[in-house]
Amino acid sequence: MSKRLVAVLAVPVVWIAAGGCATKKFVRTSVDPVSRQTAELDKRTAENTRAIEQLDEKTQRDISRVGEKAGAADARAVDASRQATEALTKTGQAIEKADGARTLAESSLARAGQVERLIENLDNFRISSTKTVYFGFDKSALNDESRQELDQLGRSLSSQRRYVVEVQGFTDSTGSVDYNYTLSGRRASSVVRYLTTQHNIPVYRIHTLGLGKDLPAQGADRAETRKLSRRVELKIYTPTEAAQTTASAPTSLPSN
Repeated sequence: MSKRLVAVLAVPVVWIAAGGCATKKFVRTSVDPVSRQTAELDKRTAENTRAIEQLDEKTQRDISRVGEKAGAADARAVDASRQATEALTKTGQAIEKADGARTLAESSLARAGQVERLIENLDNFRISSTKTVYFGFDKSALNDESRQELDQLGRSLSSQRRYVVEVQGFTDSTGSVDYNYTLSGRRASSVVRYLTTQHNIPVYRIHTLGLGKDLPAQGADRAETRKLSRRVELKIYTPTEAAQTTASAPTSLPSN
């Protein structure tokens, strides 16, 4: 081969080699920075993604805490509402009780005023009639005869406007002092109960006292004295101008 042919063939080879070096250099100067930027971008994207995920987790925790606090606040609000309702109910009940107590107090004051006015005029009252009912031995229950006597008295008082009834219970001498005081009180209470329930005589017009065996009756003998002592005496007081100072209702005799 001639030297000229070799020279001609060597030129393309040199050109190709030079072109290859230029391509590698272009790649290094152009493509590699882009790759590095892409990697950096991917890295930053991953970091941002993790940050967003962490922010989401924190946000969810905050929302959960807020929800729990809101639920607790709602529960407290419901409890406060219930307590307020109960307080209002109790207040209403207290007001009703207060109104009832005030009404009762006003009624009591009115009655007290009536009694006071009556007591102030007691000096102007005199005995207008009397009645005596008798009881069996160690008994405090009314018998038929006693009820008839009290019915007669109740009918006579139904037409009266101003009067006071004094009821005194007695016993015979049998038994202890304390027991006879109690028994005489029961006898007087039986009379009062009958007059108030059967004849609507106001309780404030009645004054009751149990005297036991302190004031025995007077009989012809010991047995009669004991019978007459088992009694309740009723005295009717009316104003002086209406009193019948000499009148006395007949009394029933004790049963044998």
